[in-house]
Amino acid sequence: MTSHIGARAWIVATFVAVAVLSGTATVAAVWLVAAAGVVVLPGGAAKFFGPQGREEDVTEVLVTAEQTGGSLGMFRQTIAPGKGPAVHVHHAEDEFFYIVSGEFKLKVGDRVVTAPAQSLMFVPRGTAHTFLNVGTQPGVLLVGVTPGGLEGMFSKRQGVDVETNRMLMKAHNTEIVGPPLQ
Repeated sequence: MTSHIGARAWIVATFVAVAVLSGTATVAAVWLVAAAGVVVLPGGAAKFFGPQGREEDVTEVLVTAEQTGGSLGMFRQTIAPGKGPAVHVHHAEDEFFYIVSGEFKLKVGDRVVTAPAQSLMFVPRGTAHTFLNVGTQPGVLLVGVTPGGLEGMFSKRQGVDVETNRMLMKAHNTEIVGPPLQ
């Protein structure tokens, strides 16, 4: 006799096993998120400021790898005029950027374009990329990474110096490979 157990049954069995081994309160909270999805209302995201030289930039972490079973991390960034990160590579994640407001210079691989609001940039893992707010007002980006995890870096890098920022990026499978755009 062959037993056919659906994927959802395996998920339930896994969560029950973890609950028994590690404590029900933590697992119950994770299970509720995994089973029901995630809703983040306006003002409900954790906010973090940027590293030295980009302190006026704000990252709001909307959803984390822990909340999505590892599949996705998503954050909204408000970037000051004339600011953006150094050219970098994510070795473990694909990333996308959607420009909500403002105008940005985007670099993906060797291609550099100026892009207005409602533009999208997809960056496959292992591809050098960056952005620069070329507007006169703060611009807003909606950013997603898959798998999730990179979003955990932002809570640790508020006001840190260049070398600490580089080490945090490295700890999150990210390598700086060039200077910021001008």
